[in-house]
Amino acid sequence: MKQYRIPFTGLSLGAHDFEFNIDKAFFDCYDYSIVKDGSLRAGVELLKQENMMIAQFHITGTIMLTCDVCLSSFPANTDITERLIVKFTDEGVAESTEEIVVLAKHEHELDIAGLLYEYINVAVPHYIKCSEQGSNITCDEAVLAKLNDLSPSPQGGEEKQTDPRWDALKKIKYN
Repeated sequence: MKQYRIPFTGLSLGAHDFEFNIDKAFFDCYDYSIVKDGSLRAGVELLKQENMMIAQFHITGTIMLTCDVCLSSFPANTDITERLIVKFTDEGVAESTEEIVVLAKHEHELDIAGLLYEYINVAVPHYIKCSEQGSNITCDEAVLAKLNDLSPSPQGGEEKQTDPRWDALKKIKYN
């Protein structure tokens, strides 16, 4: 993970561009990652100032997702843009937030591996479906057919059995 560190002490004031490649080896370093594989390129523009730095992240590429409906893996395009402010302090008690990282004055590099991991995993939608996140991909028809066969569906000849205690409660609902 050393390749995801930006040494900023020797940089002059102004803008500096860095590029990082993210692949399966990157995601393998994180045990509980939602994303297990992908091919991404992260461009980082670092604007160094006297007492702070501003990092602009632009992450593009494809990640492998698993459909919540048919459990098929498929590639999904992703395009992430984030901004991070890095401040320097003499005290070691200052706390970092989501958008601001506080480093001690004696630090000489910025480790962005955790940030890249977080940005990519937060960009994954809560509900993943082949036809929505994939491009020209539909769910596996064989799996959908099997799910329909196994799902309990009320037939026309069956009557729904209810608990008589609930029926009594339904009567007093509109009083």
